[in-house]
Amino acid sequence: MLQEARVSESDLDRVRELLRTRYHPRDHEEAQELILGALQDVQQIIGWVPHEAAVIVGDHLGVTENRIYGLLTFYADFRIAPPGKHFMLLCHGSACYVGGSQRLIDEMQQRYGVHGDETTSDGELTLQIVNGCLGVCDLAPVIHLDHIYYGHLTSDSMNETISEAIRRGPTPGAHEAH
Repeated sequence: MLQEARVSESDLDRVRELLRTRYHPRDHEEAQELILGALQDVQQIIGWVPHEAAVIVGDHLGVTENRIYGLLTFYADFRIAPPGKHFMLLCHGSACYVGGSQRLIDEMQQRYGVHGDETTSDGELTLQIVNGCLGVCDLAPVIHLDHIYYGHLTSDSMNETISEAIRRGPTPGAHEAH
């Protein structure tokens, strides 16, 4: 089981500094327009949006915690728990569904114990199922693992890809197709 996620005071100080320097709403309406950008910046800084940072954003912009969490839970791109060492998007859009993405989702549940937007108990892999489209339908079914696309997958080839990624470690910044 993963330990309770903690965020450092230095990360929270970076969030406060970001808000102080970049986010100066003139009124409530403008504050509403700035929430998403501020939360995206927080996630960029920390890697996820911890509760303490969400409260700081809400206080700074004068919006309720409910409003903040409404947005954090509505948009799939936000993480409210720390991600695993590896991050994987599994496309479940139309082309991938027809190509067998449900088999891949079932495999993730059975083999790794993750059911969607979850992290494996060992903290190695975070899975996010994308019910929209990753935009590489010619590779269906496709995953996006550590910033690299892998397509035409079967359960076996997906498992091999995940194992290989864990062996080599994350590859931040790579944007290729395999």
